[in-house]
Amino acid sequence: MDTDHPEARQPRLVRILNRVGGGKTPAALFDQGLVSGANFLTNVILARGFGLRDYGVFALAWVAVLFANSLQFALIITPMTSVGPKQDPEERPAYYGAVMVQEVVFALLAALIMYICVRLSAIYFPQWGVGNIAPSMSVATLAYLLQDFLRRYFFCTGQSKRALITDSISYLTQVPIIYWLAHTHRAGISNTLGVIAVTSLLAFLACLRWFEPIILDIQSVKRVFLRHWRISRWLAPTAFMQWGAGNLFLLAAPVYYGAAASAILRAAQNIVAVAHIWFLGLDNVVPAQAARQMRLGGVDGMLRYLKRVFLLWGGVTIAFTSVIASFPTFWLKLTYGQKYASDGTVLRLYALLYLVIFVSGPLRAGLQALEYTAPVFWAYPALIAFSVALAGPFARNLGLNGVILGMCATQLFFQSVIGIALWLRIRKIRHGLQVDVESFSPK
Repeated sequence: MDTDHPEARQPRLVRILNRVGGGKTPAALFDQGLVSGANFLTNVILARGFGLRDYGVFALAWVAVLFANSLQFALIITPMTSVGPKQDPEERPAYYGAVMVQEVVFALLAALIMYICVRLSAIYFPQWGVGNIAPSMSVATLAYLLQDFLRRYFFCTGQSKRALITDSISYLTQVPIIYWLAHTHRAGISNTLGVIAVTSLLAFLACLRWFEPIILDIQSVKRVFLRHWRISRWLAPTAFMQWGAGNLFLLAAPVYYGAAASAILRAAQNIVAVAHIWFLGLDNVVPAQAARQMRLGGVDGMLRYLKRVFLLWGGVTIAFTSVIASFPTFWLKLTYGQKYASDGTVLRLYALLYLVIFVSGPLRAGLQALEYTAPVFWAYPALIAFSVALAGPFARNLGLNGVILGMCATQLFFQSVIGIALWLRIRKIRHGLQVDVESFSPK
């Protein structure tokens, strides 16, 4: 090996990561480590500082914000990561101008709907006592969506360092402020959401200057919207169904056991959610890189890339979840103290759930690279039916353990459906190529 080559002087792990992620994975994982670490610390601070009910209410409120973000991911982020890397240089200003218009409109609409929903809940369910968080929920939703869009744009366009900067501004200011509020006993739900809103908006505005020059053209907006819609028309309804399929089990827990059940589930999830460092870090780069490999090397090139991702990071996931599942009480007590130490089985089952969830990442990336997202949509009606029928009985008869077991079952079914769909699509493409070759071969 030529030791003078710059790559040869890099540590072996960095070289492996570069090969897997096209040179972008290490920065993406470092950034996601920052984001996941900050979210972890924030939840630890709040779980220790809030009572079980208040932390449960905050966890449910944040589920609503994450639901809005899942819609944004389906309508804007996923199409952008599939279509953006394929744009020629002269097409980029009009394309990303259209994407920016879509994002601003969506974020404002989501914030308005969030405000209305919280206010209505205060009218029809006054016992919840959440009416006072409507303004902070609305602004937090707007700011969080804008900042997350900008970081995803940076990853999509190969600007990982700038994604890291915007996340550093947001999260490295968020954690100490929330810690100070908790330490001085001022960390109410509204104040916490307000801090998240301010730090996210600050990060968005500070780094918006790095968004590439754009052209705002109504025809381009219409054209890009229609192309995106061909992808997201399946993913947007899927986001609703996905939220229902997964969260019906989570929402069943507080129905039977009160808001404290949400706090227990969130606390356990927060520990195993360290896996988000590579789950979401890979989501930032793998779909776009799979699309590039599809363009350069066809289906086989894309599959070779996804296989490397699956083997390397699947092994990391197995190792991590095994450590968590082997000593669940230790990790709960170390993180939260004695308050949550008796819920070790819940944490062990969450580790199993995350191991199952990992499989969907490479499968989804393959379908996105093929611009074939219909199977993701069609998998969810069955999951919704399963969740509606069994969420209540699982929670009522098996307690919090039943909630996680039900979520595991839905994930296993989902991975099976999209895995078969990807295999069938690839077989169809290869068969079509073989027919084309045979039709042009000399007789």
